[in-house]
Amino acid sequence: MAKRVREEEIFPRNPNKTYGLMELVKGSSPRVDRGPEDMVSAWPHLLIREALLFAATFLVILALSVWCVPPLEKQADATKPPNPAKAPWYFLGLQELVSYDAFWGGLGIPGLVIVGLMAIPYLDRHHSGIGRWFARSRTTAVTLFTVLFVIPTIVLIILGTYFRGPNWGFYPPWGMPVEPQ
Repeated sequence: MAKRVREEEIFPRNPNKTYGLMELVKGSSPRVDRGPEDMVSAWPHLLIREALLFAATFLVILALSVWCVPPLEKQADATKPPNPAKAPWYFLGLQELVSYDAFWGGLGIPGLVIVGLMAIPYLDRHHSGIGRWFARSRTTAVTLFTVLFVIPTIVLIILGTYFRGPNWGFYPPWGMPVEPQ
């Protein structure tokens, strides 16, 4: 029977090492300055809370689906499509963009948005306030994200939902259609 070699013999502990293997932290382990008395285990504390939250959410959705019957339109007829044929609400912003310009609305602006979202971790190297909702030190970043991404998306969805009528014309919900110039 082969003799079991302990891990410490293969990888001897270096007293000068000040980082862990999984991440760079001060100290020799990822749990610096935290003993067992300062930690809460995931079982049963976290998992029971998550299970209760899941059950409550499921019951609320079940109750809403039983008591609040959604209005349904007549059965779809492929020979008579609705005018205008609108995408679901979550795609209406893109459909609204495409109605202005096919290339920029379908490829250009969505592509720039995706590249911009992918670039955020590389451009924003400021680490204070990460993980906290609306941290004071992140006011500029949160404001820029809201102004550049969230508000335009909401405005385009509202335009596509309430202000578009037959032939995708601009129809304000309170009056007569606006004729293009």
